[in-house]
Amino acid sequence: MGFGAFWGTRAMEIVRRNNSPGLLWKKIKLTTTRKANAKKRLRRVWQNEAVLRACAEPPAPPKTSPSSAS
Repeated sequence: MGFGAFWGTRAMEIVRRNNSPGLLWKKIKLTTTRKANAKKRLRRVWQNEAVLRACAEPPAPPKTSPSSAS
C-alpha cells in the first residue's frame, strides 16, 4: 500500500478564526507524528469503505460439494 501523498514536508491545516465566519488555511510542518496519524486515519477510512462495499455486494450463491451429493 503506497502513501505517496505524504512525501511532502508541509501540509495544509484548517484554522477557524474568531473574528470571521470563514475558514483560514495555514501551512504546518508535516512532522513524523502528523504523518503517522494521517496514515492511521487513511487506513481506518479505507477499511470502513471496504466493509461498506462488501456489505453492498449481493451474497454469493452457496456451493455444493460433489461428496455431499451421494
